[in-house]
Formats: sequence, C-alpha cells, structure tokens
Amino acid sequence: MNQKTQSILDKFIKGESLSASELRELRDMFSDNIHREDINQWLTNNWNNAQFDDLELSYDNLRQKIRDYETQQKFGSAFYHRIINTSHSYRRIAAVLFAFLLLGISIFYTYNALNKEKYYVVEAPLGQKAKIKLPDGSTVWLNSGSSIKYSSNFDKRSREVELVGEAFFEVKKNINKKFIVHAPFLDVEVTGTQFNVNAYKDEPSVETALVEGKVNIILRKQDERHSLTPGKIISYSKDSKRISYSSFNEESTVSWKENRLIFINDDFPKLVRKIEKWYNMQVIFNPQEYENNKLTVRLLEGEQLDQLLKIIEVAVDSKCVVKGNKIYITKN
Repeated sequence: MNQKTQSILDKFIKGESLSASELRELRDMFSDNIHREDINQWLTNNWNNAQFDDLELSYDNLRQKIRDYETQQKFGSAFYHRIINTSHSYRRIAAVLFAFLLLGISIFYTYNALNKEKYYVVEAPLGQKAKIKLPDGSTVWLNSGSSIKYSSNFDKRSREVELVGEAFFEVKKNINKKFIVHAPFLDVEVTGTQFNVNAYKDEPSVETALVEGKVNIILRKQDERHSLTPGKIISYSKDSKRISYSSFNEESTVSWKENRLIFINDDFPKLVRKIEKWYNMQVIFNPQEYENNKLTVRLLEGEQLDQLLKIIEVAVDSKCVVKGNKIYITKN
C-alpha cells in the first residue's frame, strides 16, 4: 500500500470529504482481498484517528463504510428512484432503500402492456443484505444473494411475492387477504406471522422456519398441504421430494437479519456455503476431507473474516489461505 493510498485512507477515517478520483482509488483497492492484511495492519496503527462510532473498525467494516459513502455521494440521503437503463418492456431502477448494507441493492421492474401491471424485483447481492417495507406494511429482510418479486397490484387483489434465496418475513396481519410466498417447489401461505424461508438454489432443501403465528406449506407438484407451528422447521428435500419436521435454533436460523453470522453444529459444506454468500468469496476445499466435521461458531457484526478463518484452522486442524476473492482450506 503506497503513501498516496494511506493518505486517502487517513482522510476517510477522519471524516473528511474525498474527491471522485480518491473515492475511485479506495474502491479499486477494496475490490478484492489482496490488500486485506496491509489494511488491517494500517487500521491497527491508525484506529485512534477514526471518527466512526464503531468499537472495532475492520477491513470488512471499512469496505462497507466506503460503499455507503459512495452510495451517499451518488444518490444523497433522500429516498428516491433513478432509472439506469430503459427499454420498451424492461427497466432497471437503482434505489436507496431504508436498508442496511445499501450499495448494490436494486429494484427491477417489468411492465405488462396488456394489463398495465408492473413487477418489482428487489435484490440483495452477495455480501450484502436488505430490509424493505412492502405496500401492505409487511417487512422483509433479504439475505445475501437473494431477491423477491411482487406486483404493482400487491395488496389490491392479493399479497403474493416470489422468493429466490433466503428471506425473513414479518407479515402484517390481514385475515381477509392471505400473504403467499412462492418459492421453488412450494408455497408458504399465512395471514400474519413471522417466519424464515431458505430457498437458495445451491441448498439441497427448501426450509421454512416459523417464529410466530401459523403457516401452511403447499407442495405444488404433489398437491400436498402441511401446517407448521412456532418453533418448528419444515424441510423439503429436492432429491427425495419428501418433507421432514424438526425443531430449530432461532439464534442460528434468523440471526443473519441482525448481521450476525452463527453456525450451530453445521456440517462443513453448509458452513462453506454460508461463508461464500456472507463474504462474497469462493471457498476451495476437499469435501471428502471434511465430511465428518461439524462446527459451532458465533460471529457478531463487524467481526472479521480473519477471525473466522483462525477458528476454522483450530477447529478442523486446517490451514486457511486468502488469495484475492478465494479462500483455500486444506488439512494439515
């Protein structure tokens, strides 16, 4: 890291304004993880100069602050939509939402000329999360690499959303109008409740965990209907096409919406998939070497990837090496 970059970093953590070229240089520097170790060392030496309220300022924390700063410079603090690209049937809109980890969150919408119906798609890219308010007052938290789609007629005729990835729903009660989540293979039907749906494409099952209220799970192809009660999780296996019930740990299942990464007795491949989405990095490892390993780890908001990797090294007797956007994990 050269002297010029250190000077720009120093300005940023002191709360001073950056020029467009300075901001671009910082963004480029944080575009991969090559400089992670140098920046963490620099932060250790310069923490007393920072004007942020954080108890700890880490590489990942600082990278997010740079993203938030760039978003603020682009859009200001007001809530509004800006059209980025348009065509006759498709428009992409970038929006500043009342959300945490703002940069990159976007809304798309398509337009149906026959019935003048628009469809909105809200996305949270890998490495980021979002919290949005739907027209009926319901709140949705989107995990990394997830999206929901809903109609401009949402709450007029019905309350329906399509989910890809993982989301936590806090649904405003309306006994006259059901709230339906369409996920791969199944639908989740409620009137007012709190629940989590994990429907990532790379997961072997689709899971619905109920925190409060009552939900019905509808398997579309099998034409089956199943009820779920609080504290229970229902899993639909994509391979066997069967469902199973179990109790779930609320802390590990929904803590992601509070920006806390928690693993409780997770098998290693599942842990790896979470890391890849959470940090937007690719993990390279030999699954056969870790098929008997399970881990319990709790990371709070702002804690570094480096700390997690050190825990993994000790827990499964391995070595973790970060190269660019890849993490290599090998047995000792």
